[in-house]
Amino acid sequence: MKKIVLTIAALSSLLSCKQTNEEAQAKLHSPQDTQYFSVSGRTDQRDSSLVMISPASKVTFKNTTEDTIVVYSKTDDPKQHAFWAVAVNGEYKGKTIVEGDTINSLQIPVSKSDTLIEVYKATEASTGNLVLSGIKAKNLAKAPTKPEAKIEFIGNSITSGFGNDNKEYPCDEGGWFDSHNAYYSYATIAANRLDADFVLSSISGWGMYRNWDVPGPTVPDVYDNLYLNEDSSKSYTSKDFNPDLISINLGTNDLSEGDGKHERLPFSEDDYVGAYIKFVQHLIDTRDNPEIAILDSPMVSGGREEILHRCLDSVASYFEGEGKEIHVFDFEPIPETGCGAHPSIEEDKMMADQIVPFYQEILDSKK
Repeated sequence: MKKIVLTIAALSSLLSCKQTNEEAQAKLHSPQDTQYFSVSGRTDQRDSSLVMISPASKVTFKNTTEDTIVVYSKTDDPKQHAFWAVAVNGEYKGKTIVEGDTINSLQIPVSKSDTLIEVYKATEASTGNLVLSGIKAKNLAKAPTKPEAKIEFIGNSITSGFGNDNKEYPCDEGGWFDSHNAYYSYATIAANRLDADFVLSSISGWGMYRNWDVPGPTVPDVYDNLYLNEDSSKSYTSKDFNPDLISINLGTNDLSEGDGKHERLPFSEDDYVGAYIKFVQHLIDTRDNPEIAILDSPMVSGGREEILHRCLDSVASYFEGEGKEIHVFDFEPIPETGCGAHPSIEEDKMMADQIVPFYQEILDSKK
């Protein structure tokens, strides 16, 4: 009997050891570990965590085995939430909410053939930071190499992916940004099609010289601040990202009629053009003389569209006189069936269809 007891005990020990070894195969990695992770967008380091700031800021890594990868994260504000968007081998897998009161675990089942994993912040800077604490995986390969081409997209709600994803989170239900999906912003789609590293420096409701409701601060006012707000304690410079091409899509909010609550003066072409020229010159001076593209808005039509085109042409003409070519792009009209008369995911794809050849021609000219 004693021998049997010992045999059972030994077997139990072996099984326990085997289970422990299998669990030990999965390692918890800091997202700051450049050996395994490639990071894009406006981000910040905090202890061993990574703070995801800008819309579509992302972490990319490579898997080598069948696994259930676990992404641990939370939000800065315990009363706020955010969303991850996940893609595997370039295929979108869905959007997942992250609550702020505790560490959330996002599980991503993968096979050996699911080699490239991307996790994107689906929401934007103005809705709060998403803190990536760690990634647990069995076997990761060397971090993917970033593409050579670099594009920065400066804009407002359209560039941020506001209101485009309203199937799971209908408009006017839940948080105002629940229908955000920066993964499907026209800018993100375009950058991925062009195989370009990219940053979205975009804020919903903000403009070039005034916002949709109040005079400011505006996008140019906070652009140099890492967190895209009035906190200037951490800066955002060419050392963080030095683009080949900067695409600017600001004007929708400047031209809007406002929120009906705050005093709203008539749109000033002089103020808008003056602010635009000053901002473009700042980008030229503080970056390595990038190509500059300025875009009109698919949400502006009629007389306001004529005004916007006239203003953009004035900006381009000014720099032409200074010996600098500014590329101007006019979107063809598209429906606006997303929340708040914004583009939906399908319409963001339509915008990307239009603008990718335009961007490609500019990038080709840099080679």
